[in-house]
Amino acid sequence: MGEKTEKATPKKLRDARKKGQVAKSQDIPGAATFVASIGLLLAMSSFLFSQFQATCLFFWGKVSSPFFIENHYPYIFQSLYQILICSLPFAIGIATIGAIVNFLMVGPMFATEIFKFDIKKFDPVNNLKQKFKIRTLIELLKSTFKILVVFYICYKAWLEVSGMFPMLIAQPLIATFFLVYTFLWKVVVRAGVFFVAIAVADYLYQKRLFDKEMMMEKFELKQEFKNTEGDPELKSRRREIAREIAYGGGRRGVKGSKVVITNPTHIAIALAYERKKVPAPFVVAKGKGVEAEWIIFEAKKLEIPIVRNVPLAWSLYETGEMHEFIPLETYEAVAEVLKWVASLGGAEEEVEEELIDENLKGTEL
Repeated sequence: MGEKTEKATPKKLRDARKKGQVAKSQDIPGAATFVASIGLLLAMSSFLFSQFQATCLFFWGKVSSPFFIENHYPYIFQSLYQILICSLPFAIGIATIGAIVNFLMVGPMFATEIFKFDIKKFDPVNNLKQKFKIRTLIELLKSTFKILVVFYICYKAWLEVSGMFPMLIAQPLIATFFLVYTFLWKVVVRAGVFFVAIAVADYLYQKRLFDKEMMMEKFELKQEFKNTEGDPELKSRRREIAREIAYGGGRRGVKGSKVVITNPTHIAIALAYERKKVPAPFVVAKGKGVEAEWIIFEAKKLEIPIVRNVPLAWSLYETGEMHEFIPLETYEAVAEVLKWVASLGGAEEEVEEELIDENLKGTEL
């Protein structure tokens, strides 16, 4: 198995997305909902406190002596219903924020392949291997670390307020509530900052890990290109891009070409290559006899490099199609020619290294 050195192509990323494989961190929604819940509690604190107080007064006002629970079921259910109604906006707000954060992190995604039946999902050996993956171990260590840090935050906050509790004996009840509130505030603010920091770090780590997992071998990259050659939609799109770059076909296509390859007089093939637009060179003009002479004439007039390479010229003429990528078997020779052309103007033209054959460096130019 070759080494994965190439970045993932858009097609591979799209295929992975269909399977639900994207760069994401479970800590991001968790941290966001934690911070949001604190914010909502603070924003709704007056409303929640008044409703809770009213519910308690209602219930205790209905309690009779002696107390028999069966006589108070209606009041208990009514009180619970009131608490549920008051909590509903809070719960909906938290759920909405969690959904929005997930959407912003991974974008719109409906991975249908997740729901497809796969017998491998029921393989106990495979499931056991998944559980003992390095990533699972890292997640376990991360969870343990978070628990320890939160425990330390609680302990530290308790040390800061515990000295005040003996003084509460001579203070009204409201002072106790205020001290408890101070303790909880210290804990949630510090824990919130910690969770956000962990979430950001985890997302960066997961993104890097995902990019590494999606990397491709050079052979895999070539194979994908070969497999997509027959796709009618991609073929149509390639022709459209080719026409846009070449400003037409035949002799006019020479205007947008990068190099003209000849044999040297009988045939001529003009190739275009815009690396930022297309993944490989393609034929924009080709001809034989008089047509070849015209292509060479236009190339000289436009100061486009002309390369004499008899085997390559014949190969491109016989197997290359207008406004189509060059045949796979000509990649290496064409890549070497393009490197030579780029060196003429001192340009730093990037050519895929796997297309260059060191044995072709003696080709007559």
